[in-house]
Amino acid sequence: MVTVSLQPASKAAFLDAIQKFAAASKQTIRDATLEQAALACQDAAMFTPPLVKGGGGGLTNDAKKAGERAIDRDVGKVFEPLRSGSASTQATRVIRRLGSLALNNNEGLFWKVASSQSSILSANSFVARMLSTEYKGFGTTQGFKKAKNYFNRIGTRVSANVFNNDGAPIEGMAAIDAVYKPIYQRANGRLWKNGRNVSGVKYYEKRVVEKKGDLDTYIAQRQEAVGAIKSGWYKALMSLPSPVINGVEKNAASKLRAAGWITKHNSVLGSSISSFTDKTADITIRNLSGNIFGIADQANVLGLVYGNRIKQMPAKIQRLIAADVAKFNRK
Repeated sequence: MVTVSLQPASKAAFLDAIQKFAAASKQTIRDATLEQAALACQDAAMFTPPLVKGGGGGLTNDAKKAGERAIDRDVGKVFEPLRSGSASTQATRVIRRLGSLALNNNEGLFWKVASSQSSILSANSFVARMLSTEYKGFGTTQGFKKAKNYFNRIGTRVSANVFNNDGAPIEGMAAIDAVYKPIYQRANGRLWKNGRNVSGVKYYEKRVVEKKGDLDTYIAQRQEAVGAIKSGWYKALMSLPSPVINGVEKNAASKLRAAGWITKHNSVLGSSISSFTDKTADITIRNLSGNIFGIADQANVLGLVYGNRIKQMPAKIQRLIAADVAKFNRK
């Protein structure tokens, strides 16, 4: 959960800025604080990952695409489809599978795979000759023992969980998810950080998926969640009373309201608590999942929100003053 609360120094600066802003904009402290709280929700959503490359732009479709690409890349660190890539790459996957079967002494399935995948294995002439149906030991226990001398070495390099226990590639959404979620959680939600792979899965340990379509569907389903963490700030925004500006209720934070890829989510909760007197306003906004895996801390979301609000309030005052001056000059 992320709760927007201010340290004494930043709180004093923020309250001073609010008071000056209220006086210059001719708003009550209540309405000035409500407007800034709404904009703080927008800022928090904007600074919460995903962001565009180089940072910022967190409410744009480019940020959404960046989040989708990150999911595609992360899932790709764990899985690979059985039939994708070059002929050589496909042959390597089959050889790895045979290595796993040899290491686990699964003679029957070893010969079944060698026979059914012979067209793929033809890309590797050495293995193709070794497992040719013309080889007099093909399909026999004696031939398996000889083949094990080579394939055991491959099996030793391949993690025992590269294939299912029966030596088959993974099939179906549930099986993919059962492998991916523990790795995702262990890596705190990001398998690629600061330009390096932190999944703990080495290239030759990637799990092999039978159908590329299953993997594509799984990635697409996870991409549907992009923007969900940001949406907690939208929920907090919607729980705030609307500020009254020039006698009219105003829906502040229009950019966040318009970001449909964020506002569509319902799974993340956000809230606000507010109390007012004639001279004071106290508002707390919360995103109950805003710091999952420490993403808010890593992105310094709260520091950026405070800094941006203190920066933007004087800028708006200057615009208001400029408008008043222009209006006076026209008289």
